[in-house]
Amino acid sequence: MYNKIAQIILNSGKASGASGVFVAQPDSLKESLAGKIFVLGEVGGKKTEGEKIINFIISDLNDNYYNDEKILLRGRIEGLKIENIFEAALAKMNKNLGEFLVSQKIKINPAATNVIVGVVYENKLHFASFGKNRALLIYRRSDGYEIINVENSAENSVDKNTEEHLPKLNGLFSSVISGEIPLGSYFIFTSESLPEYLSGREMVEIVTKLPPIVAAEQIKNTLAKMNNYVPFFGIIIKNTTDSVGQEIKEPVEEVLSAHTSISSLNSTEQRTEQMLAPAGIISFKKISNSIQATVKKLFPKSIPGNKKPTRASVLSSADSSSNQNSTLGQSSTRFEPEKINKLNLPSSNSFSSPKKIRLKQTSYRFIYNISKLFKASPALVKPSFWSGLFLFISGWLKKLNKKNRLLFVGLIVIAIVLTLSISLTRINSNRQKVIDDFNALVAQIEEKETLIDSHLIYNDEEGAAKVLVDAQALIATLPKENKTQEETYNRLMEKLSALEIKVKKIIKINNTEKIKDLTGLNVSTLTFASGKLYGSAGTSVYSITFDTLAPVENKIEGAVNMGIAKHDGKDAIYYRDGGKIVKFNIKDGKGSTLIIKDYNEADDYSGFGLYSGNLYQASRSNNQIYKYSSSNFSVRANWRKEAVSVAAAKDLFIDGSIYVLNSDGSLNKYHAKLSNEYTSRPLDPAVSASKILGDTKQLYILDTASKRIAIIAKEDGHLMNQYVFDSLSDLKDFTLDETGKIIYLLSSDGVYKFAF
Repeated sequence: MYNKIAQIILNSGKASGASGVFVAQPDSLKESLAGKIFVLGEVGGKKTEGEKIINFIISDLNDNYYNDEKILLRGRIEGLKIENIFEAALAKMNKNLGEFLVSQKIKINPAATNVIVGVVYENKLHFASFGKNRALLIYRRSDGYEIINVENSAENSVDKNTEEHLPKLNGLFSSVISGEIPLGSYFIFTSESLPEYLSGREMVEIVTKLPPIVAAEQIKNTLAKMNNYVPFFGIIIKNTTDSVGQEIKEPVEEVLSAHTSISSLNSTEQRTEQMLAPAGIISFKKISNSIQATVKKLFPKSIPGNKKPTRASVLSSADSSSNQNSTLGQSSTRFEPEKINKLNLPSSNSFSSPKKIRLKQTSYRFIYNISKLFKASPALVKPSFWSGLFLFISGWLKKLNKKNRLLFVGLIVIAIVLTLSISLTRINSNRQKVIDDFNALVAQIEEKETLIDSHLIYNDEEGAAKVLVDAQALIATLPKENKTQEETYNRLMEKLSALEIKVKKIIKINNTEKIKDLTGLNVSTLTFASGKLYGSAGTSVYSITFDTLAPVENKIEGAVNMGIAKHDGKDAIYYRDGGKIVKFNIKDGKGSTLIIKDYNEADDYSGFGLYSGNLYQASRSNNQIYKYSSSNFSVRANWRKEAVSVAAAKDLFIDGSIYVLNSDGSLNKYHAKLSNEYTSRPLDPAVSASKILGDTKQLYILDTASKRIAIIAKEDGHLMNQYVFDSLSDLKDFTLDETGKIIYLLSSDGVYKFAF
């Protein structure tokens, strides 16, 4: 084996892209004929795409190189060398990689891609590099070692005798560097980051004094202490055999064992810890070591290892000795009591004697004593017990002399003071911790509020909304256990509520003008057309003027319960009435009933819209928009061939494009029967939307439950404003005067006017 190879992989999973190190492990025959190939590199971008690229390079190069039949013919073809086979495999891999990237639709970012591929055979090395990886050579000089960058020192020349065998390389790798590994030298291929954290001197010290595997582990341990986030990877190649196959014998004094290196590192760590220790700090480790040394000097027999002989071992020794003596013809004797005492063995009366250890010998004694204690516990509540205890303590104190009595009382006082002091300290500490935690939480909330203001200054509405959610979650955890905390909570909540209004663009309106009283008419819809207002109530349509005249009722024959109303922009208002459409003529005040083609309650219709004389309805159960054409809407067809997202639809607005209003206030925009043009976000606070109107630039959404009208930009669906009419008792419907920028609001008691 000419070389020893070790890998370095650290923090590979913490990078944004993918990285990896590969060293081939061929069988002995392939290794003797072709050596070992290696790959190391990193690919930025998406991790999955980077892993695909690295895995493809490894598998394709491994397959092209080891399966090349020229490896077996290398000795028969003159001039055929390992570098020729490697360059041919590399050329195939370049071509295959280009086809792979096209088929997988992956784009490589050259600035974030660093890859080295190579082969080491005997004492020869051939490699190609792309990107910023480093190829470092550590070689021996007379006065030590020197480290150089091989790529900067390589000559751009080609042997004329082998030039005809070289394929043209293109793609990821454009050139190959070849050469011999000098005797006793080391090659290190690394990522760009490794030499930036590990100096050349440190690298030389580790690599040249430790075996490659141990050196790799030492480098990883050193780098892990410096940075836990930057990925490092590399390969260490050590030349262990010269050109004639003889193993290189390193001088003993220059090669340190792993154990010696680790011991040296531990010693260095201890010295560094001593130098960095702040002056005046008590070292418990030093105190412990000093006490242990003192104990060893005073009681040398207590040192671990010098154990006292047990009674059993001594008696066993005595029996053995007596047996030997009797064998030799001498009198056999037992140990006498004096000798046993000198050996510090327990006597038969000692409490450490096995017969005295009742708990271990018979556990029922313990249970018996516990039960006895429980039986005696009722006596603790009897006054006689405490009076007897008091008399006993008093008598005991009287027997003490004055000095001992004072000492005892002083001890009791000190114990009480110490207990109170510890208790007060703990209470104050807990109280201070609660205050610190509260202040820290307040600081976080205030920081979030400041951040919301910053987002609003730069019109980052989405960022402000995200921070607002975080701030609301924090303020919900704020305790309100005392007056100070309540005042702080109210202050923060007041500011956060003001910021919420800014973020959600809520404007509260309290100055609406009442223009017509409709008390008792039960009007449910409101429509503006030709300078007048029209309200529907069951089977009637009321014409509402802006003067003092009362509303004029128009009875509609055939109507049952008119609901949603839409103006066609001309002379008619259309009302939805179950499976019918009621058409009301503005000029003559008359109505007519039109039957909806193929009407089916199971289709779950919601809302309708008018455009160019056609009627459009959304079917929630079928996820389809139906178009009704001709003058009486007798022809029905699917507006789109494929399904549309109308499962939560509430109403439609049409101006060439169709805007579908969903119950949460979000919008889906469809145009020219094409796919969804945009989907706006749901309104916040949450709504229960019921109606949508629009003008040339804006859409208006009604939420009757919260008495709110939201204005949305037509172009991209972003929220412009939300008007909340708190002064109204309720909000049933609204209509829009496009020319005058006026909104008319229908309440149960009348019509109100709001100019915006």
